[in-house]
Formats: sequence, structure tokens, C-alpha cells
Amino acid sequence: MHPCLHLEEILQEIFKSADYRSLTILARTCRLFYEPALNDIYSDLPGLQPLIERLPRDLWSTRSGTLVVRGPLRPEDWEIFASYSRRVRSIRLRWFASDVGLYRALSSPPDPSFLLPNLRTLTWHCLSARSAGLDVMIAFMGLLLGHNPAEAQLIVSEHALAAFSDLGCTSLKKLVIQNHKVAISPNVTEDAICKLSALRSLTCGEVSIRALHHLAQFPLLSRLSIGLGDDIPSAFTFSRSPFCKLRYLTINTKTVGPCLSMLKATNWNIRCFHHRMDAGYDPAGRKALLDLLPLQLPHKSLKCISLHTNAAPHEDDDLITNPLSLKPLFSFKNLLILELSGAILPGLDNDGLQKLTVAWPQLRVLILQQKAGPYHIPQVDLTGLVLLLEHCPDLYQLALSVNAIIDTKAPPAPPMSSISNKLITSINFCNSPITRTAEVAAFLSAIVPNLREALSWTGEVVCPGGSVPDYRRRWGDVAELVCVFAEVRKQERESCAHSREK
Repeated sequence: MHPCLHLEEILQEIFKSADYRSLTILARTCRLFYEPALNDIYSDLPGLQPLIERLPRDLWSTRSGTLVVRGPLRPEDWEIFASYSRRVRSIRLRWFASDVGLYRALSSPPDPSFLLPNLRTLTWHCLSARSAGLDVMIAFMGLLLGHNPAEAQLIVSEHALAAFSDLGCTSLKKLVIQNHKVAISPNVTEDAICKLSALRSLTCGEVSIRALHHLAQFPLLSRLSIGLGDDIPSAFTFSRSPFCKLRYLTINTKTVGPCLSMLKATNWNIRCFHHRMDAGYDPAGRKALLDLLPLQLPHKSLKCISLHTNAAPHEDDDLITNPLSLKPLFSFKNLLILELSGAILPGLDNDGLQKLTVAWPQLRVLILQQKAGPYHIPQVDLTGLVLLLEHCPDLYQLALSVNAIIDTKAPPAPPMSSISNKLITSINFCNSPITRTAEVAAFLSAIVPNLREALSWTGEVVCPGGSVPDYRRRWGDVAELVCVFAEVRKQERESCAHSREK
């Protein structure tokens, strides 16, 4: 055996790329592979069943797909359980009333170190409210949290989150709190997070003003995604130096007011700013937000701006805005990512798009996607894409509506210059009309030769005339043809180069 395979670090790297079947074979191959292979097999578990199944068969059975533990574990059973549970680094647990016996059987280990002592990441899915036996699982959770995991994702009810708060886990560095059914009270969320001063990343729903003040003083917090209610006062401020390590900020609101209050509360030294809003921006609110961003956010270090709305446009709003409305954002010269999604987008033509790209030459991601509201024929055409790629050579992700209808007998000729972006493999053409598929594919093959996927018409915007299925099919054909045309162009270039050499 090669001497390198005696190094556990090398084996760990090799085993990371192996599937479950290969790992089981490796574990049986030799003693040297046994421990590293088992560590990989049990490092990330979907639940407790893989550990229970290592115990003697007289202790457990499966009835109608449900794992049943017949009685308490004996000392020798705990030794077996511990030999596998010590390998677990991540586990996902769901609450089912039928599992009460399982959690009760595992809630009295001879020593806490027998029960997942090296757990680092925990996912708990419990949307139940005061179900019979839930207290048994919560007691079991207390044992797991006693091993100081670093990350937790809680998809929980308000009752379960309150129970989690009472367990007193303060070691978490990353916490995600979600509820897909009913929003959790800000006060309950506050109780869950206010003592977690070691947090570096937090994602949760609506938080209270008092929780904001707690979070502002967390010394290591670098990522924050929160919801704000309409009770945030317009004159809201923080004391001392708030959010000193924060670099990624996401604010979710129902209206624009709370977002404006949060931004005004201090000058932010962040790299990425995201705003998600349930309602549509009213004209005054959108202007106020765009004007405020360059006043409160750093011009040099900000790399990402994302503004997203879910609702239809405001009744008083223009359906298409002037592209110059984005001019306040031109202050962010080092912008890498710009995402504007919703019902209201800049009414760009080729010249307007060029102004944006000249302002942000380092753009790597550009997403301008209308997801609601009435349909408007895009004013950017295929030539506009050339201007975009010319001024943003590092672009690798693009979502943009393009007018690809070719009515003339002479379609636009592909550019003869060296503009060719090989980073882009997929483009979301959003709500783009298209005719003459082959001509469009030939044009794109010159500027994005590695294009393999062309998405379109995935939102709720409805095109008059009912031609969406045809447009979607044509864009799919374009993606297939681009690689063919690109290969032909490559062969032509190689042939010409070979002829010149002769």
C-alpha cells in the first residue's frame, strides 16, 4: 500500500468524494480504512434511525415504516451506540408523535458523552404546538445542545421555539429560525436570540426593537437576515458602535418605511445589502430608498445590492421607470452584484443599459427581472447584449428581457470584434419575445459561445396573444443551437490559423 494512504488527512479527502456504497466497501477492505470510512458514513445523518439500526435486533423493529424501540438500552447497547454516535457531526430531526418511545429510550445515557458528543450542526423540524410527548423530545434536545453545537436550523412552531429558548444553549455561531405556516411572535424570537452573543450569522423572522439593540452589540455578528414590523419609529437610533462586524444585511418588510428607519439608524460598513418587501414600492418610497442608499452605505466596499418586491405595482406608480432613477446607485463603483426583481423595473433601451454597465464595469451578476404586473415589450435588443458584455467582461450570471424579434430579412450580424464571454453558461431571458431561432442562436454563439441553457417566461407576467409556450420552446432551441454554432466557429478559426501557417 502506498505510504500516502497511511495519512488520515489524505484518506479523509479521498473518502469525501465516495458514495455510501463505496464507503461501506472501503470500511470492509482493511483496518486502515475502517475508521475514516465509518466517520464519513455517519458524519451527516437524516435522523437517529441509522444509529438505532446498529443495535441488537431484539431492541428495535420497524412497523409500517416507523422505527420502534422496545425498551431501555442496556449498558452494552450504549457502548455500541456510542461507538457510532461519536462520529456524527450533523443530524436532522423531525418531530413525530410516534417517535416518543425512541426519544425516551435515548434520554438516559450512562454518560452524556454517549449521545452525539461531537455534534456541530443540528436541524430541528417541529411545527407542532404542545403535542402529547413533545416534552420528551425537548428533553432529548437539551442533551444534544449540552454538547455545544455551532450551528442550528430551527423549522419550528412558536411553542417549540419557546422551549428551545428555555434549554439555554449559548454556543451557537450560526442560527436559522423558520416557520412555513404561522409567523412567530417577535417577543418569542427575542427570547431565543438575545443571549446568543457568540452568533456570527442569524436568519429569522420579525424581530422586536429590543432584539435589534441586543443584536447591534453582538461582537462577532457578520451576517444578519431579519424581518421588521411597521412599529419601527422613523427616528430609530442605535447606541455606541452598532454592528461593528456586520458585512451582509438582509431586511424583510411589508412596507418601505421600516427599511428606511433601519438604514438611517447608523452608517453601515457592509458589503451586501438585500431588501425584500411584500408590497410594491410606491413612487416616493422607491425614490427615498434609492436616494438613501449612497448616504448610509459605503461606496467602496459595497459589492451587492438586491431589491425585491412580491406584489403588483402601486396604483399610482408608473409601470416603467426611467433608467436614470438608478443614478444614485452609480456611487457604488465596485458593485459586483445588482438584482432588481419585482413589478417595477427600469425601462431600459440599449443606451440606458450601456449607462448602467459603464457605471459598474466590475459587475459579475446582473438580474433585472419583472415578476408581476402588465407585460411590456423590452427595448433592449441583441445589440444591447454586445454593449453589456463589452463593458462588463467579468459577467457570469445574467437575467434580462431582450427583444429578439427579427422582422427584417437581414438579421443583426454577429460582432466581428473580440467580445466573447466564456463565463456565461446560462441566461435567464425573462420575458423575451423571439422569432427566427437559428439567427438568434448564431448571433449569441459569437458573444456567449459556452451558453448551454436559456430560461424564459418563468414568472407571472402574461404576454398578450398567448404565445408564451412558443417563446419558451424557441429559447430552449436557441440553447441547443448555440453550442453547435460555437463549435463550427471554432473549427473555422482553427482552419484559418492552419492555412496561414502553411
